[in-house]
Amino acid sequence: MRFNFCTHVKGPARGHAQHGLSEAVILCALVVLTPLSRSVIAQAQDHTPASDSGAPRRVEPFVRSVASLGGSVVGIGSYHRRDLPSIQYLGSGFVVHDGSMIATNQHVVAALRKGNREPSLRVFFPNSQTRRGYPAAVLREDKLHDVALLTFEGPPGPAVSLAPDAAPRQGQSVGVLGYPIGLKLGLVPAAHRGVVAAVVPAVLPLPTGARMTPQLREAIENPYNLYQLDMVVYPGNSGSPLFDAYTADVIGIINKTLAGKTREHLLEKPTGIGYAVPVRWIHRLIATQSSASNLEPAKHPTPGNDV
Repeated sequence: MRFNFCTHVKGPARGHAQHGLSEAVILCALVVLTPLSRSVIAQAQDHTPASDSGAPRRVEPFVRSVASLGGSVVGIGSYHRRDLPSIQYLGSGFVVHDGSMIATNQHVVAALRKGNREPSLRVFFPNSQTRRGYPAAVLREDKLHDVALLTFEGPPGPAVSLAPDAAPRQGQSVGVLGYPIGLKLGLVPAAHRGVVAAVVPAVLPLPTGARMTPQLREAIENPYNLYQLDMVVYPGNSGSPLFDAYTADVIGIINKTLAGKTREHLLEKPTGIGYAVPVRWIHRLIATQSSASNLEPAKHPTPGNDV
């Protein structure tokens, strides 16, 4: 009815019809403009603060993912009262499994051993009341893929959700949450966003005359992939979780040190490209630890020896 009425109005009307024309024009305008008005209002609501605090009504998925992981990402280092400074930071890690385990890089543990500081191993939670961190110990290590599993004294932490063992698609949006440059910038996890640039082999066939090392030989005999990333990754991000930007599921663990010894071993200078080790190797360590019921409980360092 409205359509027929509007389409039959061709021009100015006389007498009482003039009033009818005005109503018709207004009615037509409402029919035409209502969808547009709803779109404009919806867009305004998406960008309008919900309160005077400035908090947006609509939060993008990446922001939600970062918030959900914030309490799970820890600093890995050591505490010893005679060290200067007493807290030494070595990398990042994140809570897995039942909340009592931490995943990090194996080279972080190796650095502690090299400095005779493994008994002083600590994990540092953001916003923790314990400034000296929680005493920790090594449960499992995978030197080939540079992954380690730790346990720690203290209440369980919020575990991340580990993605299934499947490679991400090239171009997939991902994020990293960790402690770039270490504790010198404070125990505040920083987020970085990018994409998976490529899924690449850890080691390519060596050209004639290339120097073979034990680590290269093992990687060639046991091939595996790395995730090449298009994002900024800093030294302190070693051990940080690589997560899906939309779901917060962890798909890998940041590791540039390993890539420098395998993927980029023929280069004289580091490229600055970020890499991550697939989450499958974390799954494997957790499964091995969980099934090893006959193993002795991990021995924690005694806090009184180094405080």
